[in-house]
This record gives sequence, C-alpha cells and structure tokens, in this order.
Amino acid sequence: MFLRKKESKAPSDCGKYASFSKEQDKSEVAIHCNRPPPATEAVPPTLLHPVFGQFLDDCENHEIQWQDSRFAMELSAAMSAFYVDEAARAQAVRDVFARCGGLHFTRTKIEGTNYMTDGDISLNGHRFAIAEFKNEVGCSGAEPYAQASLYYLESTRRHAATMAHSVLPCFIVLLFGPYLAFAGASWNLRPIVQVLSTTLPMHYHWSDTKTRATVARHLGSLKKAIRTLESHYRSLSVQARPDSLPCSQIFPHPTSFTSLLDGTRQVFKYSCQLFPDKLVFFGSLVGKDDKICIKFVRRYSSKVHLRCASMECAPSLRGFESIPGGWFMVVMDALPPDYVCLDEFQASPGCLHRIKEKLVQLHQENYVHGDIRSTNIMVLKDETRFMIVDFDWAGEIGETRYPMNVNRTQIQRPEGAVDGALIQAGHDTAMLDIIAGWMKAELVDC
Repeated sequence: MFLRKKESKAPSDCGKYASFSKEQDKSEVAIHCNRPPPATEAVPPTLLHPVFGQFLDDCENHEIQWQDSRFAMELSAAMSAFYVDEAARAQAVRDVFARCGGLHFTRTKIEGTNYMTDGDISLNGHRFAIAEFKNEVGCSGAEPYAQASLYYLESTRRHAATMAHSVLPCFIVLLFGPYLAFAGASWNLRPIVQVLSTTLPMHYHWSDTKTRATVARHLGSLKKAIRTLESHYRSLSVQARPDSLPCSQIFPHPTSFTSLLDGTRQVFKYSCQLFPDKLVFFGSLVGKDDKICIKFVRRYSSKVHLRCASMECAPSLRGFESIPGGWFMVVMDALPPDYVCLDEFQASPGCLHRIKEKLVQLHQENYVHGDIRSTNIMVLKDETRFMIVDFDWAGEIGETRYPMNVNRTQIQRPEGAVDGALIQAGHDTAMLDIIAGWMKAELVDC
C-alpha cells in the first residue's frame, strides 16, 4: 500500500525542506523518521533488528583498539578540513573510511533509476550502509537526514514486499561539514528511520580526550555493525523467497525467552499488537496453548511484579531479560478476556477496598507501584479477582523516582507526583482514591 502511493522521486530534490516537509505531512506516504513528531512508529529499528541495539550498547562499552584511535584521528583531520565542494570532501572522507576502517563506501546508481548515492556498501543488490555528505552545514540543498532516508527508500523499494526473511536493516552515516552522526533504517509496513547517536563534532581540540574516545568507540562499533549486516545479507541471499509483506515484519525481533519458572528456553510467536502506539503484544508459546503478553520497556521492576504475583494480584511473570539497545522484554501470562479495565467497569466500594489492602501490604514490604490508574487495574466483572499491571515505575520506597514527562494534563495525580520526585506510598493510595472519587461521581450522575 505504501509503495503504491509513494512515488519514486530523486532524493536530492525531495530531501529539500519544501518537498520533504510537504510529503511528511501526508500520513499515508510519510517515512516514519520522527519528522514531524506524528511521523513515528511504535516499534523502532532497535526492536526490529538486534544490530541497531547492539550498536547503541557498543557505543557505550566498546573497548577501544589502536585501529579505532587511528581511524578517529585521521577522520577528524579529514572532516575538519575545508573543501572546494561536496565531491572533494566526500572523496577525502571515503578514502579514510576505506584506509582506516576497511569500510569501502562507493558511489553507485540505484537500480532502475538515475539516483546516485554519495557512497554505500552493498551485497547482492542490498545496500546495508549509506553515507550522505554535505560540504558544510550552511550549504544549500537537501537536508542530509531526509535525503539519506529517501535513498534508503529507493534502495529497498524493489525488495520490501518480497523479502520474507528480513526487515532490510541499513546503517545511515551522515557527514555534514565537520559533524558526524548515525541512524538506523529498516522496514515494517513502510521505511522507519531512527537516529542512533548524538551529532559528533569532529573538529574537537586534541586535548579533548573524552570526545576522542567517544568518536573512537562509535567508529569501532560501526565496523562491528557493518560486519554483522554483511553476514545478515550474505545469508539472506540464500533464504530469500517471493512473498507478500509478512507478519514477522510487524513485530519485534525477539522470539524466545528464558523461563523464570524452570530456566528453559521458551520460543513464542506473536499474534497481535494490543495498541498501535504501545509496545505491548499478545502471543503464544510454540507447541503449547499458553497465551502470553510480551512487553518492551526501558524501565521495569520485575521484583515488584513477582511480589504482586505471589500476592495473587498480578499476572504470572514468565520471563524478564535485557536485550540490546537498553530494552527490557517482559513476558507474562495473558489475562483471560473476561477481565476488564477499571475505567470500563463500575467497581463496588468493597472491590476498591480490597485493592487498597493489597497496595498497603505492598507498601509494608517497602515497595511502591507508582502508576495506579484505572487502566492499570484489571477486574473480573463478578469482582472475585483483580490484577494490577504495568510495573514500569515500580520499585523500592525511598529509591524509586518518577520518570521524565509525567502526564499531569490528562491524568489527575496527587501533589508531588512530578518528574524526578521520589514516588511515595501515599501517591498509590491517593491515585486509588481519585479513581474511587470519579466512580462515585458517575454513580451519582446516573
């Protein structure tokens, strides 16, 4: 659908502000690259292929080798120089990538078009690294991030609907004047592009050892990631088969977890995404009838979840593990369909009292939930059982703090429940009292 509506146009023209912004305002043809903010995808490239998350981790933890230091030094010298035009800059920088990094970016024409990249690395017709150059920041022409995203689209246009075994992962290297940045691109139902680094100033002073080390780690991580993608595409050429766009391209890449119950490796398959803007999915264990819920988060308290499950007021936690890119995968039992959110059900005072009792018990053990909302409490309509979910903000009292951008506009919260503040036990019970208050008001209105 996307490819039928998105016409093929020259990236050097369509990457210019007027053209790109106009296209990005059309939801049916927008590339999901977070420009503007509505042009975004719930499942980012870091969850569609592990190479991107591993790159992020490596940029923090990569052990710098002397080859990385030399690469950084020579690239800094090349990118900090002035050039008569973009072509001269691109050639000089490509030479450094080849000589010091073993990364041979070559200008090529995209098949079936007259569009020429500034440099790419490919295998069997698949571009898995694209470089986009601008001579200086203030030069006219297309915006580099937009132009590179469009080159990725045009490079993958003929493969996207027929490659059943790949989300077509690709690294984008942006080089504009003395600045360097990285992004990751992949396919879901349309191209998705995600910035993977802050912009690195390559004209740093020789005494700035912190920046020098940061650049060296990024370059070492890039070399590793490129090797990973080369291996991916080498195997892909054997596995490729014509197909319609597969469901596997809608879901995150993890498909197994280590059971917290018996330590065995459990394989699962996804069935659907609960909400289009949330990283919450339903699935089932392969070879079994067990229905599960899979959630991807940046922060989560498995300890509090397990404690609530032992108190029989949370779904059984089956798996919890970190995956590349700073993500956590949470696997729990899927609740039966006869459970409903508290915001869809008029609970009795007795039911709310039993919920409060469990919260008080949790607080007595020095734990706090942190986000007691009607959407995070599931109740059987006969009120015999309830389940508390969403332990993203949970933790120990006196240590756990609210995250950034706490929603206080659409959601009524107690005083003190703000970004960075310690989460108080009283906040949990106050939130439940707020729920009880509007339920009572609704009952009076009826």
